[in-house]
Amino acid sequence: MNKLIRGGQPRAALSKLALAVALGVATTPVFAETFTYDGYLRQEMSWNMKNWEDTPDYDDRGKLSMSRSTMRLNMEWRPTDTVSVVAKLRGVREIETNFLEHLEEMGANNYHEEDGSGDIKDLYNRNEIRELYVDFPMGDRTWVRLGKQQIAWGETDFFAANDLVHGFDNTWRAFLEPANEELRKTNIMAKFNIDVPEYNGGIEMFIRPGLDAKRDIGGTEIDIYGGRWSSQPYAGVDFRNVDPYNFDHEEGDRDDITGGIRWSGLLGDANYSLSYLKTYYNAPILNASDNLALIGRPDLPSGVEGGEKTRGVAGEVIYPIVDIFGLTASKYSSTADAVFSTEVAYIKDAPYNISVANPSVMSQLIAPGFDGWVKKDVVALMLRMDKNLAFSQSLLGTEKPMFFSVQLFDKWVQNYDEDDNLLYSVGWGGKVKEHSVLGTAIFDMSYANGRIRPNLVVGSDLSNGGGFAVPSVTFELSSKLKWKVEYDFFWDDGHYENTDTPLTDNTTLFGYLHNRDQLYTSLTYLF
Repeated sequence: MNKLIRGGQPRAALSKLALAVALGVATTPVFAETFTYDGYLRQEMSWNMKNWEDTPDYDDRGKLSMSRSTMRLNMEWRPTDTVSVVAKLRGVREIETNFLEHLEEMGANNYHEEDGSGDIKDLYNRNEIRELYVDFPMGDRTWVRLGKQQIAWGETDFFAANDLVHGFDNTWRAFLEPANEELRKTNIMAKFNIDVPEYNGGIEMFIRPGLDAKRDIGGTEIDIYGGRWSSQPYAGVDFRNVDPYNFDHEEGDRDDITGGIRWSGLLGDANYSLSYLKTYYNAPILNASDNLALIGRPDLPSGVEGGEKTRGVAGEVIYPIVDIFGLTASKYSSTADAVFSTEVAYIKDAPYNISVANPSVMSQLIAPGFDGWVKKDVVALMLRMDKNLAFSQSLLGTEKPMFFSVQLFDKWVQNYDEDDNLLYSVGWGGKVKEHSVLGTAIFDMSYANGRIRPNLVVGSDLSNGGGFAVPSVTFELSSKLKWKVEYDFFWDDGHYENTDTPLTDNTTLFGYLHNRDQLYTSLTYLF
């Protein structure tokens, strides 16, 4: 079973088989009435709006950074009233733009000019079964879903606290994709939903038996390959040359069994949920090496605290498994005429890379974070208000009240000690504060009977400075055709300067995206 799922050619064969079966069912008169499908064709393009500081002798401004074509096909077959088989397929192809070719020549995706290996398009092109599962009842109260699927837990659209069942693939568009289901790494799982009407609620639980491919497990995958969404100043740098992934590490093995259970219910007119989740931590951690093999001296200690022999000469990237205890709640307030929501997660033993007083040779030569890692309990909190603002009709001429949502996020490190020197991310020297607070707001408007929808999303790192603004307009050209235009703007004074040395860097979240502004557009045909 594992070989069938993990192997590259068998996975491609599964995609072709699923499509062939679906087409066969659709063209068979006996089954035609029980088979439905939909999907989309989408063309996406983006341009760099600034010149990157870390692409020497190349002007990035105005260069086409993405030309991405996607086909999505969703199919459902219902042989009975209570049983359904669902397949969701996706194919993605990209053009190697001049900008991507330049990143490739710099070394992105471990490119080697002599043999042509490491094609940068391999980071983005996909033929994949996004989901493939069967739904069926078991008794009067229980529904079962078996197969490759995705589960969304939580109340937030941005910096997730409880929505950590899966990791996310942020290699092609960072955190700006509004449809999270397009970025989730879907997994092979068994899920059970049990109705408990006596207590106005129900139980949802799942188990992931450890049958997934390497790329499908782990937390959020960031661009460490030197590609389009690599963080500055590491364009064209593939860190896997010195610290490759290790999906078999004892702290987070891809074969480990993970899972969770959640109770969702009504208390008066308030929705709430309580959950427990054992999953891979959403941020990658560098497990640094304890030797100096990088500089040809494996006989000398590196200075890494708690280091070990690793797959890479400088370390390895791992996703430790953590325990998360969660709570969500939401309620409409007639006084404020708004919906208030909250989400709290207690993360046991959240991993952090560290910086030490006597940094390892790797931290001095490469980047901060090669000094080891520690575990800290963390409380992640989200507060949100959703409200319709009627004044927009008279002030801005909207056809209906503007939708407004404001969210506040906080990551509170327990037993915090400034001398622990926790890092927000390996590669940058910004130190974690006891409270890391972020604020976001969404403004969504509608004109011409919903055919023109301007939108503005803004956010700020209230603890460290910096932020983002994403204005966009979506045009409904017809019932089948939608066109979106968007600008992705980032700012932060605390970014890594080329003149900095690794040990003087203080870059935090939005400094990673310095000079990475993008103009983005998409054209989607629904069928």
